[in-house]
Amino acid sequence: MRWNPEVATGNPAHVTIIYHDEAPDLATLRSRLAAACRGTAPFDLSAGRALRFRAPLRGAFLEVTDALRHVQAIREAVLEPRLARSRFGLHVTLLHPDQGERVEAAWPALSGLPAPGTFTVRTIDLVSGSAAETRIIDVFDLAG
Repeated sequence: MRWNPEVATGNPAHVTIIYHDEAPDLATLRSRLAAACRGTAPFDLSAGRALRFRAPLRGAFLEVTDALRHVQAIREAVLEPRLARSRFGLHVTLLHPDQGERVEAAWPALSGLPAPGTFTVRTIDLVSGSAAETRIIDVFDLAG
């Protein structure tokens, strides 16, 4: 809230696994994601230390690791290879690049955050909106 209130209030902490421009259309994305989630059991991800985005972007994030590649399996089940784009690794944004001019002032506080550790993914939300505000369109339980 202190360093990025524009995003923090309307866009809760999350890990993006598929970006809007990677899917051909919403109906296809929804049906493929539903099928992938039915065949995927809950899995763990691990949130680590705070890092800065690489130049030319400015901002900060928590690195997220997927040691067993569950996210990659979901992406492969949902996306056509020609639509998948080069993307950031998994992360939780702390300071969005749109407000990256604050990174120098924020970095002493952000870099000292403890690593959150492991968390279990039990659902995947399909969302719409912008970095400043999102709304949930659908929620898929991991049921595999």
